[in-house]
Amino acid sequence: MNRWGIRWKYFFYFTLIIIITTAIVILIASSELRKNYINELELSLQKQAEIIGIQVKDLVRRGDFAGVDALVKHMGKETGTRITIIKIDGMVVGESEESSQKIEDHATRPEVIQALNMGIGKQIRFSTTTKEEMVYIAIPVKDNGKILGVIRTSAYFTPVRKTLRVVNQKIIYTTSALIVFALFFSVLSSNALIKTIKEICLAAENIKNGEFSTRIFLKRKDEFSQLANSINDMAESLHKLFNDLTVGREEIKTILSSMVEGLVVLDEKGKIVLANDNFRNIAEFAKPNIEGKFYWEVLQNVEFDALIKRTQETAIRQSQEIQKGEKIYFANAVLVSNVKDKKIIIVLHDITDFKNLERVKADFVANLSHELKTPLTSIKGFAETLEEEIDKKHQPFVETIKRNTDRLISIVQDLLIFSELERKERKLEIESVDLKVLVHNVLKIFTKKLKEKKLSCEISLNDDASLLKADPFWIEQVFINLIDNAVKYNTDGGKIKIDSAKDDGDIKITIEDTGIGIAKEHLLRIFERFYVVDKSRSRKLGGTGLGLSIVKHIVLAHNGKVEIESEVGKGTKFIVKLPKG
Repeated sequence: MNRWGIRWKYFFYFTLIIIITTAIVILIASSELRKNYINELELSLQKQAEIIGIQVKDLVRRGDFAGVDALVKHMGKETGTRITIIKIDGMVVGESEESSQKIEDHATRPEVIQALNMGIGKQIRFSTTTKEEMVYIAIPVKDNGKILGVIRTSAYFTPVRKTLRVVNQKIIYTTSALIVFALFFSVLSSNALIKTIKEICLAAENIKNGEFSTRIFLKRKDEFSQLANSINDMAESLHKLFNDLTVGREEIKTILSSMVEGLVVLDEKGKIVLANDNFRNIAEFAKPNIEGKFYWEVLQNVEFDALIKRTQETAIRQSQEIQKGEKIYFANAVLVSNVKDKKIIIVLHDITDFKNLERVKADFVANLSHELKTPLTSIKGFAETLEEEIDKKHQPFVETIKRNTDRLISIVQDLLIFSELERKERKLEIESVDLKVLVHNVLKIFTKKLKEKKLSCEISLNDDASLLKADPFWIEQVFINLIDNAVKYNTDGGKIKIDSAKDDGDIKITIEDTGIGIAKEHLLRIFERFYVVDKSRSRKLGGTGLGLSIVKHIVLAHNGKVEIESEVGKGTKFIVKLPKG
């Protein structure tokens, strides 16, 4: 707290203001008083000079300077004023207090010069004759417009100075008394003010400490009263808000406790701000209180750590599967920013049962596909043998058996590929892949079909966009499925175009046909498993509805993406973007 306090600050300010104001008032009053005294004295001297001028004019005109001197001495005694008569040439011919013969030439006196030039001269200066400061008034003596000389009246300035000193002392004493009274009154008023402020501060401190029942009651009816009422209203509002927050916090706590998922909130430094019971169970942390600890002290997991760092770096929602013991969790993390800080919210879903079920399903599909592959191959072999032995009448039945057997074999083959893709144990065997070589090898598979439908194939693979790092087997499957699609659903005599180009560090591969195209309503679902646009046509052409889904899985496994553009009757374009490596 400031050791001076508001009372002494304001007392100092008031004192300073009063002293400065009083000093200015005294200076102005003293100056005005001095000016008025001098003006009155000068006016009196001027009147006397004018009266004397009338009486000495004839004597000066006649040159009776002895008579002038005698008259001046007599009038000087009567009025108590020093009177001097000066000829135009500066010679003193009459002096009330000194012998005129002893007085030096007065032609250079400033008041005499002013009187001769301007009609009146006024000066306050030190007199070399009387050795004191004097007030001088000089006016010319005229006769029919002709200046005969100058009459100068003067008075001592010392009495004026003494009078002014006495008056100034009285003003100072009076204002000093007023200053003391004003300061005393300011102390009393500031004490009352400080008392009110302290009462308000104490109430505010109590409210800050949670004593919301505190109220302020002031007798005064002014702005402080309005402030007190506002603080009372604020305390009541805070009380209500605090109660609502307490209820809300309990509700949130109950909701978090009842969540099946594990939830944890971290601050910028990675410290745990909030965590529910399920996260504590997942972390298997021995101590009951985990708030304020770093997350790596509570849950030591490489995948969880990578998820948090990735979220901090990208500032976008991130997902990650996390293995902890025999349990598998799917974690979602999001970065929430506000004005003060950033927080990461992580929710962990237990997907162990789902993953087990998925694994069982994948194993079932893989085993079933393997089991079906052998009998289907046998059925096809026997059907081909029968085709050579039976007559033409029964040939259509054999053709139907072969066609459906081929379709089943294709479905089984695609299911086996899917099972292989979904197995986490199998890792991509990344190596350099030359797209030019790969595309030409894949096209050899479709040579017969291309000739049958009279399709032309235009390949435009740029040298700087033909090499990438990928799994050769799976990338080949991508091209097999996409080219197979372009061949199946193209019109006779149509065209297939394959090209590649650089795209922001990635390689952009385009496979375009001039076929029947796909309607807009099917484009969003075209990559779903077993989804076919025209089931009857797909059945006729041997489509399984798995090819495009396989393409999407392979591209995503390579951290790429696949898009489709199509228009009915004009063809379809597949765009595959893959990292260069």
